[in-house]
Amino acid sequence: MTNTKFLFCVFDGLRRDLIRQDTMPNLNSFRRSWCDFPNSNSAFPSETRVQVSSFVTGAYAGGAGSSAESEEGGGHGIMANVFYDLSLQLDKPLDTSDTNNMKHARQVYGRIQKAANLGEILAGAGFNYSVLTTGKIGNAKLLNLEADKFRHKLFSIWGRDISSAAIDYDRIIRDFGPPPEQEFPNNMVTEYATKLLLEYFLCDVTTDVQVIWYNEPDLSFHYRGIGAPESLSTIRSIDENFGKILDWWNAEGRSKGWHIIVVSDHAQITTIKQINVIEELRKGGFNAGIAVADGIDIAVKRSYSGQITVRDRNPKLIKRVLEFLQDQYWCGLTFTRTGLYGALCMADINGLNERSPDINYVMRTFDGVNEFGYPGLCYADNPDIPHGGGIHGGLHKTELNNLMVFGGDRFKREMIFDVPSSIVDVLPTILCGLDVRRPKTIMGRSLNEVFLDGGDNPDWSERCIRASRNDYSQEMLIAEVQGGSCPYLRGGKRTS
Repeated sequence: MTNTKFLFCVFDGLRRDLIRQDTMPNLNSFRRSWCDFPNSNSAFPSETRVQVSSFVTGAYAGGAGSSAESEEGGGHGIMANVFYDLSLQLDKPLDTSDTNNMKHARQVYGRIQKAANLGEILAGAGFNYSVLTTGKIGNAKLLNLEADKFRHKLFSIWGRDISSAAIDYDRIIRDFGPPPEQEFPNNMVTEYATKLLLEYFLCDVTTDVQVIWYNEPDLSFHYRGIGAPESLSTIRSIDENFGKILDWWNAEGRSKGWHIIVVSDHAQITTIKQINVIEELRKGGFNAGIAVADGIDIAVKRSYSGQITVRDRNPKLIKRVLEFLQDQYWCGLTFTRTGLYGALCMADINGLNERSPDINYVMRTFDGVNEFGYPGLCYADNPDIPHGGGIHGGLHKTELNNLMVFGGDRFKREMIFDVPSSIVDVLPTILCGLDVRRPKTIMGRSLNEVFLDGGDNPDWSERCIRASRNDYSQEMLIAEVQGGSCPYLRGGKRTS
């Protein structure tokens, strides 16, 4: 009997409404031929390195219940691409692509990802895991934090130091050349990665789970806009390269046991105005900066999806800051550890543990369309993103709605499962396919309904949670699925 293998293919930032026969015929055909989950959604915050960690651990950033702040119940602990934690005693937020500060975080935390991750789970069960990524340094590292320990292959376009020792780096550079320079659209890097996947990585018969993570269309969406000519060029490029993967799969991959899981980690919406939240807080009389220090009582992680931590977690100061945010026209959803004073609770969005900030907030969003006709608009606090550029990290229904499709001979054909799902469900589904016991830290559910011998769509229901204070009000739609242990995020917004 042929062994079951999984190719996990990620198109960073891809929106489902761009997968059409006229734009992405290969991916569109694959989606229609296999098991599609149109109601799949990202974890919060919907930033890439949070989704990376949610994929490899099957957990959300934080917990969802009374045990959320316990060691076992608190998710994977990567609270954002960049996040501030008082316990690290850094003079700025922790950037998960900063190698030196991540080494410091490991010393303080013991574990960077609190939950068991895919590399160690597979190694413990005798399986081989391999990664090829064009994403940033933090993306590469978080995909397999213990690659060297388990002698797993990990190749990053950011160089030998980011790649693992098991990679024959010199051979790759000799046979394939160095990675192309990044540009918009990043089509040359996409082609390079696909060639490397097909002619190097998939030639290794010992691999059981292979990841290919493309950094497009995320980059072009960010810096050229959703639906812009450059973005449509990269959409065509990634579809053509996915077509090459399908050619390999149909010619030999399927007969060797390979199954393909195609996802986007999140989507994007369009930035229409930038707001400097630190400056706004200072105008409001607060001593705000990027870290708690002499004369600075409020640390702000600036972003469209922002975080605030105050000195000593002072409840009176938290309340003052929260009320200030809720009074601003540019502020959208707000969350705290307790859910008081018009805020929702972080546990409601699987975001609570000891590394959480005091306040999570998302800049205000709107349902209008951008200049190219694609819905989803927002204010942001990301000065590197141009006006009209794409952004993600929040809870708008459009940016949360990610692609997720399962294809292969153990899966059903031409199925659409409307049950809510998430990137946290991929790992337990892979482990089910490999007959590997799932660790207790997994928060997602195995999507048993995709397997030929699986059941039907599980029952599910939605509910809307609301909070308000004076003229400020907000709502968040969540779903609960039979057999699931955590809520699925369906989208939220400020309503007044």
